[in-house]
Amino acid sequence: MDGLSLQIALRKWCELLDAHAGRDKILRITGYICTLLSDLPGTRNTPLAKKFLTVGRQISNSRTINRLFDDLPMLNRTLSYGIGSSEKDQIIRISNLISNVINTCYYPLEHLAWFGDQQVLAVESKTFWRGVSYCWASTMYLAIVRTVRTISMLIQHRRHTLHSGKPSDSDVMKFRRGMLQELLSLIQQMSDMGVAVNSIPGFLWGGKLKPRHIGILGIVSTFISLAKLLRLVP
Repeated sequence: MDGLSLQIALRKWCELLDAHAGRDKILRITGYICTLLSDLPGTRNTPLAKKFLTVGRQISNSRTINRLFDDLPMLNRTLSYGIGSSEKDQIIRISNLISNVINTCYYPLEHLAWFGDQQVLAVESKTFWRGVSYCWASTMYLAIVRTVRTISMLIQHRRHTLHSGKPSDSDVMKFRRGMLQELLSLIQQMSDMGVAVNSIPGFLWGGKLKPRHIGILGIVSTFISLAKLLRLVP
């Protein structure tokens, strides 16, 4: 790597860390890497594994603290979307409306759970954490519904274009680009769904995944979101 390439890479990295979303993604993927490393054959059930888990938990806690200030941005997004009158597809519109309601509830529940853990409030934090997990899993399910619906609409539009005649090169590229973006989103959302459901003991596969499974799913999800953030996805 020459000097110019190194300088560009350094600038991109600094821009990523300067943004709240970018820094959160770096913390997230680092935490999941620690989770994965704690359950590999060479480190499993060793003092090193405990150290990785400790670092991972501290990173997760720092992200929770940062989200103490996310209520207003979430409320602003919900109010900006309104009733989704500009949305053309009703399935996407309804799922977005439900997601906005759930996400608006997510942050207060997480705050109460965290304050309970810190013994600031005399509340049963486990109950609130369970509510947080249900909110997360629900929004991931709705996100998957929206993505599948979007993929279906892309395919329908593609078929309509083919029936109307030979599609132009720009139409072909637009279709391929849209499918790639949506398929990556689907992989990301399904990975997050796997982790979210695992945090709900007794529900589906809740509590049955190993740390290495959680680490892999989290790394895959965060890597895709980082690629989108850095605009590496066409």
